[in-house]
Amino acid sequence: MPHRALRWLPAVIAPVVVAGAVAIPLAATASTDLPGRSPAQVLALVAHARSLPGYTGELAQTSDLGLPQLPSTGPGSDSQTASALDLLTGSHRASIAVSGTTRSRVAVLDSMGERDVVRDGDTVWFWDSAKNTAEQVTVGARATAPERSTTMTPQTAADEAIARITPSTDVTVETTTTVAGHAAYTLVLTPRTDATTVGSVRIAVDGTTGLPLRVQLFARGAGSPAFEVGFTRLDYAVPAASRFDFAAPSGATVERHTLTPGTHRPSSGKALPAKPTVTGSGWDAVVSIPAADVPASIDSNATFLRLTQPAAGGGRILSTSLVTVLRTGDGRVLAGAVPASRLEALAAQG
Repeated sequence: MPHRALRWLPAVIAPVVVAGAVAIPLAATASTDLPGRSPAQVLALVAHARSLPGYTGELAQTSDLGLPQLPSTGPGSDSQTASALDLLTGSHRASIAVSGTTRSRVAVLDSMGERDVVRDGDTVWFWDSAKNTAEQVTVGARATAPERSTTMTPQTAADEAIARITPSTDVTVETTTTVAGHAAYTLVLTPRTDATTVGSVRIAVDGTTGLPLRVQLFARGAGSPAFEVGFTRLDYAVPAASRFDFAAPSGATVERHTLTPGTHRPSSGKALPAKPTVTGSGWDAVVSIPAADVPASIDSNATFLRLTQPAAGGGRILSTSLVTVLRTGDGRVLAGAVPASRLEALAAQG
């Protein structure tokens, strides 16, 4: 995502629209006894989890953004965009293995095939079994390892939410619970502004290790989460080093790139897009992408046309329970966890 304010939302929808399942029950929860802790103490516990030696587990992700099910084949369909959008709807499962701070493996397993992100030190592999493609990214000295996955983990989702704690956020600790067999505190982040579509974020935090076990994102006024990712199984044993070995299968299409310091994508000689403009801060921030960085082909994209409606001020607009995306008549894209009226007002200002 171009900006932190959108990246952690299930509206990784925004870049899917711009660029073109089976039901899986989450682990049952129940009240449990844990020593009382303040929000600051629970946050300190989360920070402590970064020093964990490792763990393995199974994850379930569910999304209910109010989007329609779209055909990936047949007249008027767009298989590439619809397939990508499928990752953001319904339910999906994944396995995860983490060893220290430089080794990790997340494998998304569903009807579309398997998509893996494997990091072993300075090497990151992206594997897609359905497309039989693999991409190897080597991280140069002082460069930042790429972040790209089709499923968020409770840790990454919690990190993004906690990073947004400002005076505009109420932070409380509510009932304790159990997730995947581990007693947890429930950390609740509630925006103080009514200018956002986000009602609250609830983070279940392991009462012993501080590892985020489940993150639930609620739209304003909703009684059930619009987005949820959590462990269904968790083992704190450190995985074997061989778990992070990856070799592309014979016949796979393989690309290799190197990241240089200060970049977050493979160097290709092409000019990078302009930095998006961010209006506001916190929960109601809006990201604006200039027309030059938005593919003109989006206007004829079948999936885009099915998901959007004509906007009041021209262009087309996508509204979900959490995120709104506006394609203006002059080609810009505005997106945020805000009502459509805010995007339209900002677009009118130019």
